[in-house]
Amino acid sequence: MKRIAALSLLFSAMALSSSANAVDLGSLASDTLKQMSGSATQPTATSAQVQSGDLLGNLMALGLNQNQAEGGMGALLKMAQGSLSGGEFSSLSSAIPGAEQMLAAVPALDSNSGMSGLLSKAGGLGSSLQGSAMVYDAFEKLGISRELAAPMVDVAKNYLQTTAGDDTVGLLMKGLGSLL
Repeated sequence: MKRIAALSLLFSAMALSSSANAVDLGSLASDTLKQMSGSATQPTATSAQVQSGDLLGNLMALGLNQNQAEGGMGALLKMAQGSLSGGEFSSLSSAIPGAEQMLAAVPALDSNSGMSGLLSKAGGLGSSLQGSAMVYDAFEKLGISRELAAPMVDVAKNYLQTTAGDDTVGLLMKGLGSLL
Protein backbone atom coordinates (compact mmCIF):
# COMPACT_ATOMS: atom_id res chain seq x y z
CA MET A 1 0.00 0.00 0.00
CA LYS A 2 2.86 2.38 0.86
CA ARG A 3 4.53 1.69 -2.46
CA ILE A 4 1.33 2.47 -4.36
CA ALA A 5 1.05 5.77 -2.52
CA ALA A 6 4.71 6.49 -3.21
CA LEU A 7 4.32 5.75 -6.90
CA SER A 8 1.19 7.90 -7.08
CA LEU A 9 3.13 10.73 -5.48
CA LEU A 10 5.98 10.20 -7.94
CA PHE A 11 3.72 10.29 -11.00
CA SER A 12 1.85 13.33 -9.68
CA ALA A 13 5.13 15.17 -9.24
CA MET A 14 6.15 14.28 -12.78
CA ALA A 15 2.84 15.44 -14.24
CA LEU A 16 3.04 18.79 -12.50
CA SER A 17 6.68 19.34 -13.34
CA SER A 18 7.41 21.34 -16.49
CA SER A 19 10.78 19.65 -16.76
CA ALA A 20 9.65 16.07 -16.35
CA ASN A 21 12.24 14.97 -18.92
CA ALA A 22 15.09 15.98 -16.61
CA VAL A 23 13.82 14.14 -13.53
CA ASP A 24 16.05 11.29 -12.31
CA LEU A 25 13.25 8.79 -11.80
CA GLY A 26 15.46 6.25 -10.05
CA SER A 27 16.62 8.68 -7.38
CA LEU A 28 13.21 10.25 -6.97
CA ALA A 29 11.49 6.88 -6.61
CA SER A 30 14.16 5.61 -4.22
CA ASP A 31 13.97 8.72 -2.03
CA THR A 32 10.18 8.64 -2.03
CA LEU A 33 10.03 4.96 -1.08
CA LYS A 34 12.56 5.49 1.73
CA GLN A 35 10.48 8.32 3.13
CA MET A 36 7.24 6.34 2.84
CA SER A 37 8.61 3.12 4.39
CA GLY A 38 10.48 4.76 7.25
CA SER A 39 13.42 2.46 6.61
CA ALA A 40 15.79 4.86 8.32
CA THR A 41 14.13 4.23 11.69
CA GLN A 42 14.34 0.44 11.66
CA PRO A 43 17.74 -1.09 10.98
CA THR A 44 17.86 -4.26 8.94
CA ALA A 45 20.56 -6.82 8.37
CA THR A 46 23.26 -6.26 5.81
CA SER A 47 23.53 -8.69 2.93
CA ALA A 48 26.78 -9.99 4.46
CA GLN A 49 24.90 -10.97 7.62
CA VAL A 50 22.19 -12.76 5.66
CA GLN A 51 24.75 -14.66 3.59
CA SER A 52 26.87 -15.63 6.61
CA GLY A 53 24.12 -17.78 8.11
CA ASP A 54 23.83 -15.50 11.13
CA LEU A 55 20.46 -16.26 12.74
CA LEU A 56 19.90 -12.78 14.19
CA GLY A 57 21.02 -11.16 10.94
CA ASN A 58 18.56 -13.28 9.00
CA LEU A 59 15.77 -12.38 11.43
CA MET A 60 16.67 -8.71 11.09
CA ALA A 61 16.37 -9.08 7.32
CA LEU A 62 12.63 -9.51 7.98
CA GLY A 63 12.57 -5.86 9.05
CA LEU A 64 13.18 -6.38 12.76
CA ASN A 65 15.64 -4.47 14.88
CA GLN A 66 18.08 -6.41 17.05
CA ASN A 67 15.94 -6.20 20.19
CA GLN A 68 12.90 -7.50 18.28
CA ALA A 69 14.92 -10.30 16.65
CA GLU A 70 16.36 -11.45 19.99
CA GLY A 71 13.09 -11.15 21.92
CA GLY A 72 10.99 -12.71 19.16
CA MET A 73 13.32 -15.67 18.77
CA GLY A 74 13.48 -15.92 22.55
CA ALA A 75 9.68 -16.13 22.70
CA LEU A 76 9.75 -18.95 20.15
CA LEU A 77 12.43 -20.74 22.17
CA LYS A 78 10.46 -20.25 25.39
CA MET A 79 7.44 -21.87 23.75
CA ALA A 80 9.58 -24.77 22.53
CA GLN A 81 11.04 -25.13 26.03
CA GLY A 82 7.55 -25.65 27.44
CA SER A 83 6.81 -28.40 24.91
CA LEU A 84 10.10 -30.31 24.94
CA SER A 85 11.84 -32.45 27.55
CA GLY A 86 14.86 -30.94 29.28
CA GLY A 87 17.27 -32.96 27.14
CA GLU A 88 15.50 -32.10 23.92
CA PHE A 89 15.48 -28.40 24.72
CA SER A 90 19.13 -28.54 25.71
CA SER A 91 19.98 -30.03 22.29
CA LEU A 92 17.93 -27.36 20.53
CA SER A 93 19.25 -24.40 22.50
CA SER A 94 22.87 -25.54 22.22
CA ALA A 95 22.52 -25.37 18.41
CA ILE A 96 21.54 -21.69 18.60
CA PRO A 97 24.32 -19.28 19.56
CA GLY A 98 23.08 -16.73 22.08
CA ALA A 99 19.97 -18.75 23.02
CA GLU A 100 20.29 -17.69 26.67
CA GLN A 101 20.40 -14.01 25.67
CA MET A 102 17.39 -14.52 23.43
CA LEU A 103 15.42 -16.12 26.26
CA ALA A 104 16.40 -13.23 28.54
CA ALA A 105 15.19 -10.73 25.89
CA VAL A 106 11.59 -12.00 26.07
CA PRO A 107 9.53 -9.25 27.70
CA ALA A 108 7.86 -10.01 31.01
CA LEU A 109 4.22 -10.91 30.50
CA ASP A 110 1.37 -10.45 32.93
CA SER A 111 -0.30 -13.82 33.34
CA ASN A 112 -3.67 -12.13 33.88
CA SER A 113 -3.76 -10.09 30.69
CA GLY A 114 -3.47 -10.61 26.96
CA MET A 115 -4.41 -13.78 25.14
CA SER A 116 -2.25 -15.96 27.39
CA GLY A 117 -4.07 -14.62 30.46
CA LEU A 118 -7.46 -15.45 28.97
CA LEU A 119 -6.37 -18.92 27.95
CA SER A 120 -4.91 -19.66 31.38
CA LYS A 121 -8.48 -19.43 32.70
CA ALA A 122 -9.94 -21.69 29.99
CA GLY A 123 -8.84 -25.05 31.41
CA GLY A 124 -7.31 -27.90 29.40
CA LEU A 125 -8.04 -26.54 25.95
CA GLY A 126 -6.69 -23.15 26.97
CA SER A 127 -3.44 -24.59 28.31
CA SER A 128 -2.75 -26.35 25.01
CA LEU A 129 -2.98 -23.00 23.21
CA GLN A 130 -1.29 -20.92 25.90
CA GLY A 131 2.20 -21.27 24.39
CA SER A 132 1.05 -19.73 21.12
CA ALA A 133 -0.72 -16.95 23.00
CA MET A 134 2.46 -16.24 24.98
CA VAL A 135 4.40 -15.88 21.74
CA TYR A 136 1.82 -13.47 20.30
CA ASP A 137 1.69 -11.46 23.54
CA ALA A 138 5.50 -11.19 23.54
CA PHE A 139 5.46 -10.18 19.87
CA GLU A 140 2.92 -7.46 20.66
CA LYS A 141 5.11 -6.06 23.47
CA LEU A 142 8.11 -6.10 21.14
CA GLY A 143 6.21 -4.40 18.31
CA ILE A 144 6.38 -7.46 16.04
CA SER A 145 3.46 -8.29 13.76
CA ARG A 146 1.83 -11.69 14.32
CA GLU A 147 2.23 -12.33 10.63
CA LEU A 148 6.01 -12.56 11.16
CA ALA A 149 5.72 -15.68 13.36
CA ALA A 150 5.79 -18.13 10.43
CA PRO A 151 8.62 -16.32 8.57
CA MET A 152 10.64 -16.22 11.81
CA VAL A 153 10.14 -19.97 12.27
CA ASP A 154 11.21 -20.50 8.64
CA VAL A 155 14.39 -18.48 9.23
CA ALA A 156 15.16 -20.54 12.36
CA LYS A 157 14.45 -23.81 10.49
CA ASN A 158 16.75 -22.82 7.62
CA TYR A 159 19.48 -21.76 10.04
CA LEU A 160 19.25 -25.02 12.00
CA GLN A 161 19.09 -27.08 8.80
CA THR A 162 22.36 -25.52 7.68
CA THR A 163 24.16 -25.62 11.02
CA ALA A 164 22.71 -28.55 13.00
CA GLY A 165 20.71 -30.86 10.73
CA ASP A 166 17.33 -32.55 10.51
CA ASP A 167 17.14 -33.83 14.09
CA THR A 168 17.46 -30.33 15.54
CA VAL A 169 14.97 -28.93 13.04
CA GLY A 170 12.61 -31.70 14.16
CA LEU A 171 13.01 -30.59 17.79
CA LEU A 172 12.18 -27.00 16.86
CA MET A 173 9.09 -28.09 14.95
CA LYS A 174 7.99 -30.38 17.80
CA GLY A 175 8.42 -27.53 20.28
CA LEU A 176 6.47 -25.06 18.14
CA GLY A 177 3.79 -27.51 16.99
CA SER A 178 0.81 -25.66 18.43
CA LEU A 179 1.97 -22.36 16.89
CA LEU A 180 2.07 -23.71 13.37
